[in-house]
Amino acid sequence: MGEAPAATTQRDLAGEYLDELQARFEQAADGRLLAQELEIGGLPLSLRFAGEAMREALLAPFAHLVTSGGAPAALSISVFDGASTGVEAPLPAWDPVDAAPGTNPVARLRSARACVLAAAGTGAVTAAEPGRGQAAFYLPDAARISPIERAAPLREALQLLMTPHGRWLTHAGAVGRKGRGVLLVGRGGSGKSTLALACALAGMEIVADDYVLLENDPLENDPPLAHAMQSTAKLTEDSARRLGLGAGTIDPAGFEPTLEGPAKALVDIRTLAPGRMRRGLQIVAVVAPALHGEAEVALSPISAAEGLRAVAPSTIVQSGFHGAAALAALGELVRAVPSYALRLSPDPAENVEAVDRLVSELG
Repeated sequence: MGEAPAATTQRDLAGEYLDELQARFEQAADGRLLAQELEIGGLPLSLRFAGEAMREALLAPFAHLVTSGGAPAALSISVFDGASTGVEAPLPAWDPVDAAPGTNPVARLRSARACVLAAAGTGAVTAAEPGRGQAAFYLPDAARISPIERAAPLREALQLLMTPHGRWLTHAGAVGRKGRGVLLVGRGGSGKSTLALACALAGMEIVADDYVLLENDPLENDPPLAHAMQSTAKLTEDSARRLGLGAGTIDPAGFEPTLEGPAKALVDIRTLAPGRMRRGLQIVAVVAPALHGEAEVALSPISAAEGLRAVAPSTIVQSGFHGAAALAALGELVRAVPSYALRLSPDPAENVEAVDRLVSELG
């Protein structure tokens, strides 16, 4: 009898890379592990830093979500950089990706167990095992963090870990009053950030200007929730001027080029509008703002399909491995609450009044 052919197994490149990245973190953190407990989307999460450099670089935007611990953290993200620890990420397990100036293309690996995202422009690497609630994040140098990473630190890691728990990273802002509010949706440049910060400056509650974690379970018959992530916001020079922001409220790095095109600067919402940040809001409507030159402010109902078209494209593009599931969640959202188009006025106060009135009417 002839011998049976040898069994072959396909390598789990994503899983292997995650294991090696985690091992490199443990090496980098040996004797200098710093942990910080957070609550994000109602879930306990532990940030584990290999030394002070990355802690100083990335923790501040999460300060409003810090907790004293208590319940064991089901989720964790291990964070380190090469320059301050002397430990670099493993060699890539993917084909090289060229990054032209001003771009940040991402290489992706996925298996049944793990996901890896490697940004060619910034050198950032995120690897996660969502089923176990663990992720690792690496940057080449904590002292040279790009505006992309400073604006929304750990965004990919949070997205990968939160999705199995029904929290969907959504490209939107959220503002309101007394725990109820609206989701501000639209592609970059639509006016979301300016409107959200204008609302916060006028005394309204704010969860975010650009990214939220959306929780929406129609089977539970609960209202949709927008959960806070980072406290950072991005503004163009024109938006900062319209809002009357002085130099003291703008990040010292100033206005820097972005992938969207116009230069933007970071602001800390907690500093800009003290006491206005909230961990979450119940969503009573979807609002799609749009700039229309010198037109007067106008708010008008739109169909669920139009609301979905306003929120879905930019969210799906950034949803990584979960585009179809994110689209389904957004579809449930626009069926659960009404959608509106908001024609923005050049006067931020008029825009705030329109949003505030809508929240009051629907709340």
